[in-house]
Amino acid sequence: MKKKVMMERIVKISDSNDDWSIKFWERCGKSSKMSVSWEMLQQHYKLRGKKNGFKPRLRRDVENIKQI
Repeated sequence: MKKKVMMERIVKISDSNDDWSIKFWERCGKSSKMSVSWEMLQQHYKLRGKKNGFKPRLRRDVENIKQI
């Protein structure tokens, strides 16, 4: 079982930048990123009123996916 890591920070909006966010996502593994992405997609469709039977899927016109 993987060890769960919790990260948080409190700053003024005027003092915020992307450094913390980048460090957070760099610590997450590929499966965590995919899981969060899928959850966000499901929430998006729920908010837009899509029916429960709707099954999101990858676009068919994407030819090739490469890791950078």
